[in-house]
Amino acid sequence: MQKRDFKGVWIPKEIWLSTDLKVMEKLILVEIDSLDNEDGCFASNEHFSKFFSLSKNRCSEIIKSLEKKGYIKIDYIYQEGSKAISRRVIRCVRNIDGGIRNIDNPIRKTEEGYSENREDNNTSFSNTFSNTSNKKDIVEQSSTTPLPYEEIVQYLNQKTNKNFKHTSKVTQRHIRARLAEGFTVNDFKQVVDNKCNDWLRDQKMKEYLRPETLFGTKFESYLNSKTTTTKQTGPYIDSCGLKVL
Repeated sequence: MQKRDFKGVWIPKEIWLSTDLKVMEKLILVEIDSLDNEDGCFASNEHFSKFFSLSKNRCSEIIKSLEKKGYIKIDYIYQEGSKAISRRVIRCVRNIDGGIRNIDNPIRKTEEGYSENREDNNTSFSNTFSNTSNKKDIVEQSSTTPLPYEEIVQYLNQKTNKNFKHTSKVTQRHIRARLAEGFTVNDFKQVVDNKCNDWLRDQKMKEYLRPETLFGTKFESYLNSKTTTTKQTGPYIDSCGLKVL
């Protein structure tokens, strides 16, 4: 296991308490800052994917969001004489201590290729967290505000007329994992609404209106799914909590 020459990272309150950033945006921003030397951060999406146990597409979305919000600047170095990208360089526009960085230094041209398997000196790392669970637990342990387990589960219970416990460790683990990926409480409620519209009238499928199914690994797919109309087989509780005959 390769090691990084530092003792850890520090998240200032201006970043951690920012309402402009989602949880995973804050964590990835801190990781970028820890890798951003005078030449910039060369870490690939593969690096962030492995480090935070997220998909490369999700990491790419978060990095683009940080750029759009003005926290980082991204430049690309192209191979000489072609449009092929040799290297992506990420620079923090705002210092992690709250200041503004000077990013006007020219980017040095390099002959080394940009690859998901590169081992640049500022991307070699030891796993700061011992395992995936610890990575996601940092969201809860570092925050002064309790995670919204109760609000999310209560919403599910209201929509499905069920009685799931928000104190269930399995349920909390699924919710915590999705929050760590950057999803919001409103995203959870949207998933509940989407799948209630799809499954609540179906005697077989409504059994899957449960936390471990809705908040599991297919969460993003459920969030973006188009609701379908299922043939009504009897009375049901609609999305407003009213019994429909």
